[in-house]
Amino acid sequence: MTVAHAPGGAGDQGVMALERLIVMANQIGAFFAPYPPERRAEGIRNHLRTYWDPRMRAELLAHITRGGDDLDPRVIEGARLLELPDHEQRGYYGPPKA
Repeated sequence: MTVAHAPGGAGDQGVMALERLIVMANQIGAFFAPYPPERRAEGIRNHLRTYWDPRMRAELLAHITRGGDDLDPRVIEGARLLELPDHEQRGYYGPPKA
């Protein structure tokens, strides 16, 4: 397994292996898959923002910037919402509403 490297300096170890982050992110995407697209993206974004360590989010976004190999496209869509300025992010929390 490859160890993900968090930003911060030479020799920094990531919080966990990139492969594990991808598996976890895809599980989140699968959970929200049945919801309408906008609510699905918000649900994924909210889960990542609420429950993932900022270093995990940074590593996921860096992986997406590098091409997002092995990530569900729904995860990429939701994770990209994390990059919006705070004033453009909705305040919605909780499971997506149909």
